[in-house]
Amino acid sequence: MVLCVKKTFKKLHEDTIVCYLIIEKKIGDIMKSLKYYVAVLCIGFLSTTYSAGYADAYFYKAKPGKLTEAAELMREGRDIGLANDQLVIVHQQNIGRGAEKMFLWVDFFNTYEDRAKAYTAEAWTPYLEKFNSQEILEPVRSYQMTSLDDIDPGDYIVQVWIWDPKKGKAAETLEALEEAKTIFEKHGFLIDLWQHGLGSKNYYQFVMLSTSEEAQAKSLSSLESDNEWQEKQMEWFDEEKYGKLVESYQVTSLN
Repeated sequence: MVLCVKKTFKKLHEDTIVCYLIIEKKIGDIMKSLKYYVAVLCIGFLSTTYSAGYADAYFYKAKPGKLTEAAELMREGRDIGLANDQLVIVHQQNIGRGAEKMFLWVDFFNTYEDRAKAYTAEAWTPYLEKFNSQEILEPVRSYQMTSLDDIDPGDYIVQVWIWDPKKGKAAETLEALEEAKTIFEKHGFLIDLWQHGLGSKNYYQFVMLSTSEEAQAKSLSSLESDNEWQEKQMEWFDEEKYGKLVESYQVTSLN
């Protein structure tokens, strides 16, 4: 999740967004379902040519009976972001506190300047007015993060493990996370490492990305038979050698 802003990339990026707008305008209501595939195309393009150094995570809980409306509201915001050169990925939780009632909105940024310009496009105005007056989602928490490696934003099944390093042992914990990343990626996972900032504590976030349920199952089965990980797993969970587990959950990108 290193950002290199080049003229050639900027032109390609702009062409992709323009293409997105033209396609969305022409497909109309009859082919509304195609909007998802266009959005995925844009996210897929960004995931191979775009990386980000910062992210803002916003958690919301759907009110009773509002799951469908909540998902639609999140998708609408994602589409506006992609159409206005702002990388937004929205998720619904599968496993974790609050279960499927929890939704996650993540903004990715290359620089602090990018973050400062977020939501300034005119297209955001009516959506933000709508969102701020809606009675579908309740805000739960939010925090900022800094990436500790190259990131790959895209359409994934995402498992998140948040760790609180022992006092004075942050460097040791990070080194252990980097070792774990090497092991997990050997088994097919794509791993992103983050450090929490404003809105949270000095936590580390270990993110396991899979392209499908089948790919995730294959990676988990392979990891389970890894003797090196079995030993490391004892150190992490039983001995709490590198810190304490704060939270874990799984989310999937909304289609």
